[in-house]
Amino acid sequence: MKINTGSKNFRIILFSVIGLAVLAAVVLVLSLTAPKDENENEQTAAETTTADPALMLQPEYKGQIESIYIENPTGSFTVKKAVNKSGEDIWTVEGYESVKESLWVQSSFESLVKSLTGMTARSVVEENPSDIEQYGLVSPTATARVNYEGGESFTIYVGGNVMSGSANYVKTSDSDNVYSYYTSSLNAVMNNDPMSYINTTAMPSFDGTTAPAIKKITVTRKDWEQPVILESLPEPDNADSIQVYTYAFTSPYDVYLDLTEGSAFLNAMFGLTAQKAVYVEPTEEQLKETGLDDPFCEIDILAVNENAEDTQERDMVFRLFVGNAITEEVTDEESGVTTNVLKGFYGMSNQVKGVIYYFSADSMVWATMEPTQYMSKLFLMPYIYDLDTVTYRDNECELTAVVEGGAEDAKVTLNGEEADLERFQLFYQFLVSCRGEEIYVGEEKGDFIAEFSYTYDDDREKDTVTLYESDDRKIIIAVNGKNIFKTKWNYATRLLENAQAYLNGGEIVLNF
Repeated sequence: MKINTGSKNFRIILFSVIGLAVLAAVVLVLSLTAPKDENENEQTAAETTTADPALMLQPEYKGQIESIYIENPTGSFTVKKAVNKSGEDIWTVEGYESVKESLWVQSSFESLVKSLTGMTARSVVEENPSDIEQYGLVSPTATARVNYEGGESFTIYVGGNVMSGSANYVKTSDSDNVYSYYTSSLNAVMNNDPMSYINTTAMPSFDGTTAPAIKKITVTRKDWEQPVILESLPEPDNADSIQVYTYAFTSPYDVYLDLTEGSAFLNAMFGLTAQKAVYVEPTEEQLKETGLDDPFCEIDILAVNENAEDTQERDMVFRLFVGNAITEEVTDEESGVTTNVLKGFYGMSNQVKGVIYYFSADSMVWATMEPTQYMSKLFLMPYIYDLDTVTYRDNECELTAVVEGGAEDAKVTLNGEEADLERFQLFYQFLVSCRGEEIYVGEEKGDFIAEFSYTYDDDREKDTVTLYESDDRKIIIAVNGKNIFKTKWNYATRLLENAQAYLNGGEIVLNF
């Protein structure tokens, strides 16, 4: 096909192509000359300018690293290369040879090795200074000596902070110069101890397809008279049943797990990670020091791996022991008042045996919770066709309703005579609308108002709700004999009216 180069369309296309090329060139120039983002990591910027040999702290390759000796405010230790049973090179810590290989985090060792390899200083502060005390290098904050397989070594000394706060003064065994080096790259040298290389995952994590089904959680604490027990509810036998709640507390009170807040209690165990390990293979003294010889709190989770073929692998137990609290003194700058702030707890897991961990306070929900914290204020809402009998009594009347059949063929008898199903459904709807407005677990209660009970067509225990007067214009709700909630007085007034209406053919009013 012949193109007419003199046509208007050709000129438009040609100029458009030229314009795009010029625009691309401009963008490239701007990209190369634009100032770096203020939030860009300083070390990333430095790595693009490693050509200056004056900034290379290790100008010569000395061979493979064999060991690293570190001395810092936490103490001193030596990281060394070893060979595992499979003949593979691994890293470990001298003096901890009995620690299981699975407990060491090899990636943390590799990060340490990388931080001490090919180091490029931020700047040369002073060449061959006569006074290194001003840089904090007479008594270094930390020291790392790298030993190589060929017998050579290299040492870096870490001094005080550079005024910017993002770097430290350093000096090496290969030079008399003082440099500034990025603090973030010195973290392992300045702060790590042997426990920094121990795995901090105290409990396994699962995805949606592998997660075991939690059947029971039991939390015992020294400051509680009774344990907090959460249990999964059985799936209804009736295929038409609607199950709103799948978990309920059975101690110290019989009430459902809150649908919103309850997940923090139900799921807190899996994937639990510690701040760091404190002791490995602890002695009796270390167990006593951390309070784990007699734990303050114990959490037991019984779960079922429904995908397991082996019966022994099907039942799973996850157990956590919580010891002493870890606090920190904090002084208010204005008032000068010093208080102890909770930072965390010591703990041990049955999934990682022989390791005492330091857990953050936020992760230890069981050690800080109130017994009623995750309890729903809605309670006892059984599916109507799972019922066998509903009984009700107050000071004026009493009734017994028996439910037979399911959703398609249900019928009800009231005090021995067949009754209207729809009217019973309305009265039952009002009964289950009883809900707490506030937790009340005190023992005091006033005069009896009314009581209603549910028995079921399966093997569940009978449930009973009893209402009592309170001296604050509210009513007290007791479930199975224990005070749990208070709610508005209007509910009791309407309940007494609806009971009379149900028995005598009157109107049942649902609002209160």
